[in-house]
Amino acid sequence: MTELFAFIDDAMSSSHDPEKIIVTVCEDGWLREHLTAATKDRAHLSDTLCYRHPNGFYKMKLLSPGADSWALRVHIWDGPVAQSDVHDHRWDFSSYILSGQLLETQFALDRDAGTTPVFELAKGASSGEYRYMPDGVGRLSETSRTRRTPGESYTLDHRVLHRADPAGGYPVITAVLQGRDVRRTTTVVPAAERTESTTVTRLGSEDVMDLMEWVAERLVA
Repeated sequence: MTELFAFIDDAMSSSHDPEKIIVTVCEDGWLREHLTAATKDRAHLSDTLCYRHPNGFYKMKLLSPGADSWALRVHIWDGPVAQSDVHDHRWDFSSYILSGQLLETQFALDRDAGTTPVFELAKGASSGEYRYMPDGVGRLSETSRTRRTPGESYTLDHRVLHRADPAGGYPVITAVLQGRDVRRTTTVVPAAERTESTTVTRLGSEDVMDLMEWVAERLVA
């Protein structure tokens, strides 16, 4: 596990191509090896942040030097979910499709037209809390739609509004390598009405271990 951390940390410090890094991590078997080893390390399991994201997938943070730095994550859709929110990010990221199909749709937001509510999303005061703050209205227009399949990778700038929805072949599993934070909040256009705040519940060590094993079994050695 320390070898994978060192590889990513060195590569992120010296490379301007995070997509190439995540492809190497996935295609050379590093990710599967990490998941398999992590299930046997109780300390690592207790430190692994994993929860069900409001957009319906499991978000598992595997490695990171710390806050506001790069992070290696796995996203898991274990079945169909409601349509996700349109959103941008605090960081640029590169993603690799490990299993299933993902429909990625990108949008433009016209702030001078439309009546669709727009929100600013920020971390709340308590752990796992996120706050939706009204940020005016606008009109969304779709700019692209791409069906992403196993073995494909892509990179997204933090300013791009998009929606990522599972499109079959469950489980849908993606590996994500995010860069450092470049801002504190994100823009969200909810697919359904949201309360002022939402709180995610962290999975316990046993559930994290089961999920890691389940994912590792579905990755090609």
